[in-house]
Amino acid sequence: MNRLLHPRHWSLGVKGGVIIAASLALLLGSAATSYTLERSTAAATADMLRTMQVQADIQRLHTQIAEAATGVRGYLLTGRDDFLTPYRVASQQLPATMARLQETVSDPEQRRRLENVRPLLQNKLDSLEVLRGQRNASSVELQQHLLASKQVLDQLRAEIGAMNLHETELVAQRTLALQQASNRNLWMTIAVIAAGLTGALATLTFTFGLVRRVRLAAENAERLNSDLPLKPTLATTDELGQLSDRLHQASVLLAGRASAAQAASQAKTEFLARTSHELRTPLNAILGYAQLLESGLSDQRDHEHAVQIRQAGQHLLSLIDEVLDIGRIEAGKLTLDCTPVALAPLLNEAITLLRPLAQQRSVRLHHDDIGALAVMADRQRLLQVLLNVVSNGIKYGAAGGQVGIVCAMEGGAVAIHIDDNGPGIPAAMEARLFTPFDRLGIERGKTEGAGLGLAVSKSLMQAMHGDIRHQPGPGTRFTLTLPAATAPTSGTASGPAPSQAQVAPAVAATHGMVCIDDDAATRTLIATLMLRRPHWRVATVADTADGIALAAQWQPDLLLVASGQASAELRASGSALVLLGAAPHADAPQRHLAKPLNVPAFFALLDLMEQTR
Repeated sequence: MNRLLHPRHWSLGVKGGVIIAASLALLLGSAATSYTLERSTAAATADMLRTMQVQADIQRLHTQIAEAATGVRGYLLTGRDDFLTPYRVASQQLPATMARLQETVSDPEQRRRLENVRPLLQNKLDSLEVLRGQRNASSVELQQHLLASKQVLDQLRAEIGAMNLHETELVAQRTLALQQASNRNLWMTIAVIAAGLTGALATLTFTFGLVRRVRLAAENAERLNSDLPLKPTLATTDELGQLSDRLHQASVLLAGRASAAQAASQAKTEFLARTSHELRTPLNAILGYAQLLESGLSDQRDHEHAVQIRQAGQHLLSLIDEVLDIGRIEAGKLTLDCTPVALAPLLNEAITLLRPLAQQRSVRLHHDDIGALAVMADRQRLLQVLLNVVSNGIKYGAAGGQVGIVCAMEGGAVAIHIDDNGPGIPAAMEARLFTPFDRLGIERGKTEGAGLGLAVSKSLMQAMHGDIRHQPGPGTRFTLTLPAATAPTSGTASGPAPSQAQVAPAVAATHGMVCIDDDAATRTLIATLMLRRPHWRVATVADTADGIALAAQWQPDLLLVASGQASAELRASGSALVLLGAAPHADAPQRHLAKPLNVPAFFALLDLMEQTR
């Protein structure tokens, strides 16, 4: 029982309540005391001011009487009327001075003396008035009147002197009272500050202790998540003490599970990283030759078989890419290279790559005039997001409809609006839109997919300091937002390098191309494709150094280079550089071909080269 009475074991609510109640009590006590002292100081100040006013009026009364007497005597001696001016002024001011003294004097002794001064003052004024009228009296009469007037003046001066002396004593007393009131105020202020500091110190001590314990609990939770031993905590029975106990109780159970989950996640990431190359490399050849078969077979049944091979391979490739991206994002190993990216060529490239898919559903792809708009982004990853969103518009929009792209500035960002005229997305499914593996019920339809495209796109856009959002309305609109940038100036084309060359027959060759790729299947596929363009002189090499030497010798129109083999020498070669495969670290390449190779896009690139070279 005594243990629970110790403040350490009080609940946080009781501890906080005690501190708040004590602080309020100090505040109210300080306010009441300050009010009382303030009123006392104000009263002392008023008394002091009144005393000083009385003292000034006494001095003024004495001066006015003296001026009146001096004026009358001067008149009697000289007979000049201007000597009476001070007398007349004093006669008018003396009643006002007496009235002001009557109002301001509060000391009983001073009021008694003031009552004595009043008749003497009147007698003095009367005697002065009589003297003023006896200008022509005999010297004996004048002397008698002057003596009588002097007696009145002496009595008056004696009373005024006594008043002035007593008022000087009152000034000293009230000055001391004011000083004492100021001292009390000072000590009270010091006491209030000390009490406030004590309360603040108590509050800060409680708050810092609480924050320290909360941080320790949070740190222990983090250590628990990392399978580390928990730090010791203060033994208390309040809420935080109970939380610490529960954390310690859960540590034994959760530590093992966290360790097992971390090991499983790491194994998954390593497995995906190791198998990515092995999965994608054979698909490159499968899809390339499937496209060749599709375009070269005249028999309808054989052509359909080739189409099935290509479509199955492309679906498998999209699944591999999306699963690999999700794995990289979850593991925090996604590498981005954000640079200024011009939107116009990027949108043209996306539309070129997706045009075959759009033609299958008779969907028209278009975008407004972009002008010189540019964004800060990883070019390859932004292209991936565009392909994901636009292909969704083609696949899930209306057959025979259209997918449009509109770009606009919104403050310091660029918004890319992608619209289709399909049925749209129900409002009830908005919250599930960017959830991995959730296809919003479309999995029951015929359209293939894994439900990862929008989830990957969302993560990629956020990693590039942008976002993607869906806007409800007629059809479907997705908006991509990215920070605006200055459009990059066009530089020399960049590209990769060669190895042992396989040179296709050059029959009346008018164009030259060097393909540099360390994958033999890719080199063979490129050589096979170029058999359809006999007017191109083609060499395929595996080694970058061989490719650089061959490019320096030939000066080809086109360098087709695996993205990982691009080098500064190839970028500065003067030939048009096209990166084959993902190019996350490329310095804003002029063109890019995805891997596995899209055969129609490849031949479209060759057509463009023939028109511009």
